[in-house]
Amino acid sequence: MSCWIRLGIEPTTDETLIRNAYRTRLPEHHPETDPEGFQALRMAYEKALRLAREGDEEEPEEFEEYEEPEQTIIEVPQAFVDFCELLDDPLRRFDFAAWQSFIRGLDQLPLESLDDLSWSLYHRLADAGPLSYRCANLLAERMAWDQQLLDLSFDDAQRVEAFLQRIKAGDPFDTDLMSAWSEAAQTESLWYARSLDFIFAHRPLHEFVDFASRHTCLPLPNDEMYIKRLVTQFTQAGMGGAGLLQCCEEQQGKNPEDVDWLYLLACQSTLLGLDDQAWPCWIRLWQEYRHPTAESHLMAMCAERQPDFLPLLIQAFDRAQVFSDWSRELDHVSQQYGSPSQRPETLARWMGIGSLELQGLAKAFVDWRMSDDELPLLALLLGNHDDPRLQRLYRHAWALHRGDVPLLQQMLDEPLSVDALEALVLSGFKQQAEQHVRWLTQAPIPLAMSAYTDANADSPQLPEALKEGFAHSLCRLWLRRLRPYSRTELERIAEDFKLNDAHATLDLSVLALLLQLSQGDAELPPPGEAEALWQWHAQTLFLLALLGQTERWLPLIDARWLEQLPYNPAHPLSRLQPLLQRLLREQGNCEGLLGLLQTADPVHALLARQMCGVQEALASLRLLSNDRLFECMRSDLSAFDDDLLGRMLLTAVLYHCGLFDAKQRRFLLDRITEIVNPQDWFDGFRHSLIKGEPARPPREALEDEGVNDIGAFYLALDVLKDLVLYGNAGVPRQKTLMRLQRAKDNTQNGLGLRFALSALLSWSERLLLAKADTRPVAATAFWRLGTRLGREAFVGQVIGIVLLTPLLALFSGSMTSAFVVLAVALLLLLSAMLRRLHDMGRGVATFLVLAGLTPVLPFLPLVLFGFPGEKLPNRYGVPPESFREDPLSGGLQAALRRLIG
Repeated sequence: MSCWIRLGIEPTTDETLIRNAYRTRLPEHHPETDPEGFQALRMAYEKALRLAREGDEEEPEEFEEYEEPEQTIIEVPQAFVDFCELLDDPLRRFDFAAWQSFIRGLDQLPLESLDDLSWSLYHRLADAGPLSYRCANLLAERMAWDQQLLDLSFDDAQRVEAFLQRIKAGDPFDTDLMSAWSEAAQTESLWYARSLDFIFAHRPLHEFVDFASRHTCLPLPNDEMYIKRLVTQFTQAGMGGAGLLQCCEEQQGKNPEDVDWLYLLACQSTLLGLDDQAWPCWIRLWQEYRHPTAESHLMAMCAERQPDFLPLLIQAFDRAQVFSDWSRELDHVSQQYGSPSQRPETLARWMGIGSLELQGLAKAFVDWRMSDDELPLLALLLGNHDDPRLQRLYRHAWALHRGDVPLLQQMLDEPLSVDALEALVLSGFKQQAEQHVRWLTQAPIPLAMSAYTDANADSPQLPEALKEGFAHSLCRLWLRRLRPYSRTELERIAEDFKLNDAHATLDLSVLALLLQLSQGDAELPPPGEAEALWQWHAQTLFLLALLGQTERWLPLIDARWLEQLPYNPAHPLSRLQPLLQRLLREQGNCEGLLGLLQTADPVHALLARQMCGVQEALASLRLLSNDRLFECMRSDLSAFDDDLLGRMLLTAVLYHCGLFDAKQRRFLLDRITEIVNPQDWFDGFRHSLIKGEPARPPREALEDEGVNDIGAFYLALDVLKDLVLYGNAGVPRQKTLMRLQRAKDNTQNGLGLRFALSALLSWSERLLLAKADTRPVAATAFWRLGTRLGREAFVGQVIGIVLLTPLLALFSGSMTSAFVVLAVALLLLLSAMLRRLHDMGRGVATFLVLAGLTPVLPFLPLVLFGFPGEKLPNRYGVPPESFREDPLSGGLQAALRRLIG
């Protein structure tokens, strides 16, 4: 075969072309596996070079001359032999220095010999099995195989490139450390280490865990870098072990400043459940290094061990970058930097723990941060708590969002706790508080707001730059902090921030309440210092919650912590605190508060306006006056839609009670006339209500209209008629008042009817209180015929008259004087009977009946011995025994309920 055919090229004198052809064909004939082919290719290469140099043409020759193995003597280069010996020697196979020595020997070879040897070395290296990539890469760089890929066929080039890429990965450890091992130990250890690395890098972690968990026994080199990487892989796969923990402890002890070993120690301690050992490691990783995973581990451990601290920890981790270089321009974007806010990660964490079953302070704080519902949190912050230290931390957490500079400074001055978790939380709070104080005291917008709200400033104006955009939002953020304002300051804020707007935010509505208080000369006093500072906040928060969200706040009040809430006569809360304490002591809750409020007091009046509702009116411990019932009705007129007849009766009572001006009476009249009904009886009934002479509708008609207690409805009509017709003389008797009270307390009756009954009772109470101001008349004042005489006094007078009259008549001395004595005795008896009937709530009509029957039935007055008098004031005055106790103590409703039992 021609040398040119063997090389696969046309005859040429270009030695480079010949050499490249030889290199291309060389991988096809490995000197060990195909020595004959290798020798034939070598001879064809040498012959082609000779022909090219001499310029001769190739003489024809038979192919058999080159193919006869019997005639060919294979000569293997010594360098190739040395390389094979290097690979077969366990002492030198992984020895980097031995490889360096071999490569230095290659440098002594001629270039042509080195070129011829290059691919032979590659094939031997590629087939050598486990070896040191570091050493192999050293040879590959020396032979420059990566620069000869274009000289190879496509398939060969791919194989060579893949091999070169593989050896560039490096060794898992320093292979020099295996030089003294047996060949089997070297091979197994290197295979195992590379298998671990491959599975960790390219397969799911559960496969790594499965492979690494299989029992095996083989040596590993004492390579610190490899051990560290191996521990890292096990740790990241979630595999913990006592040996791994011991290794971490030893290495961390040797390198206390090595953050990697500290991290691995923390992870291994956590994986083994040694939380007490892991906890200080994670805290140190966060405090000293801000390790990115320390936060999540600390929160996970806190959620499991102390879930009540978890919201505090999340708040403590919300640390913004320190900033103090604000522009002087109020609308510059830098005004937002360093202002109190929450990072996106913190907002996500609030959402993330929303599904946890937190309790108490923790749950209330998370709900506040997620929904801005502050009320339940305030109740827990102000009350007594089983863990005062936990409550104090939550107070600090609240202060970060709502506290002004003095409260934040108090947090900064507090010493750190010896407890690691508390210290971590408080240190985070301190950093945030420091930035908040810096913003509140140095940033241009807070300074501008302080100057704007200064009561001593001469007509300050809100800068134009603060009236819109993000600057305006920062102003609202500044106003969120709880601080005392004068009336002047609040009026200024109300004008520019629209405090009276129906759509005002919760924080601005709080300022609107403070403005209403100040307008009633009930301003907040200046806060104190130390513990008095928080007491001022507690009193103010209690008052604002009570006035702002009365319906929700009252059930949250606990008698124990209300009693311990400091009493400050200068604070507006002092006008409500004793009343609330009395209610809680007497009945355990604050239900029925509305009727006890004195509208002459501005604080009471403001609370009454907040409580002005239909249900609050019915639940009141004392009857509301008719003008307050009118306000309650008008505030929620639609609540009476299910009882229109009752509403008509209510408006009729209010229309005739005589307490309203023409405009209000016109409103009430319109409410009566706007109700229509096609029934024949309805128009007459409506006109009778307007005239004050209500007629009873047919019982069937009331049943059709859904009236539950027809008797109570008729009773209300009769009482209204008497009050309109007779005025003070038409005040119902005690028995009738008790029936009214029972019907009013019956929740089965319609809302309108119950309100109408309440209005009738209130009207009667007003008339009775006018009588209650008088003192009881002496029993001996027989000439006071319009007064009351108690049963005991009546019995004594009757017995006295019956016993003394005959004796006086007998000893009178003449018939005339005897008749005079009898006449006087009769008059005294009639006076006692009339006054006794007044005490029973009866009038002249009953007296005339008794007086007419007494001559026929002399013993008839004795019937009055068996009937008790009324215990309440009536149209004839107060009970004779009322000097002992006030019969209307607590109001008419309370008195009736006591009588009813």
